[in-house]
Amino acid sequence: MGDILARALFFLLMVALGYAMKRLRLLSREDGVSLSKVVLYITLPCAIITGFRDFPFRLDYMSIPLISFLSNSLMLILGYAMTRGRPRNERVFYMLALPAYNIGNFTLPFVSGMLGTAGIVATCLFDMGNSPMCIGLDLVFTAAAIGCSGGRSPLRAVLSIFGKPSFTVYAIMLILSAFSLHLPSAIYDFASLISPANGPMSMVMIGLMLEFSMDRTKLREAVSANVLRLLLAAAISSLFFTYAPFPYEVRKAVAITAFAPISSASAAFTAELKGDVGLLGFASTVSIIISLLLMPLLFVLL
Repeated sequence: MGDILARALFFLLMVALGYAMKRLRLLSREDGVSLSKVVLYITLPCAIITGFRDFPFRLDYMSIPLISFLSNSLMLILGYAMTRGRPRNERVFYMLALPAYNIGNFTLPFVSGMLGTAGIVATCLFDMGNSPMCIGLDLVFTAAAIGCSGGRSPLRAVLSIFGKPSFTVYAIMLILSAFSLHLPSAIYDFASLISPANGPMSMVMIGLMLEFSMDRTKLREAVSANVLRLLLAAAISSLFFTYAPFPYEVRKAVAITAFAPISSASAAFTAELKGDVGLLGFASTVSIIISLLLMPLLFVLL
């Protein structure tokens, strides 16, 4: 337990360090964007490859991405239903803030630093069900709901997930595992040297991206979106951890991943639909802070 708390504190300090460097103007939000590309294209794929090195494939593990996809769909429908007849900006906000999880740049570094191979793979599988929604389908359905013709087509949205390096690596490693195939040892060794950097770099990046400026009159929307996400996360976490017929590390990883913050793509989609980007950004910051506090606690309690 002491080691877990120490690692959790380390991650929190890295986030605080990134935010402090931005406030001191040693680095900027734009540097965070650049750092995110290093994470997305280099350290995260290496962490995934390392996690799959000794992964024993089981067909029933495919229920994990299904759970993730269904939870995304449920929240998207909820956002649509609760904003019928309300202003356009509110509809865009709730339909993009309620579904979709930030797993690759946030949750996976936590899991990879504290759980073993099975936990990393379980988180990757959860993200496989999450990726189609947070990379494009959320935007497609939200655009349709507000009568906007500028959104992507469903086919383009689905195909766009393969432009996400992490999803492509997930798919390749999963296929290899299903057929009991392995990459050359040199690739695994190279990836294992780089993957430890994924956690620290991701946390510094998050610190650089944090924004706290917000109109207080819109605080209610940011809070309500996060409360709804927490209620669903609590339901998924408790049910999966208690009843899923999987090893302890897998159940624990999914239970924790359910509390992942709002997807970083949601803000970009909000801007594309000319919604309230400031509100979405503030809600995302609140969700990150909540996850930073809850995830270490769950690591200790579960």
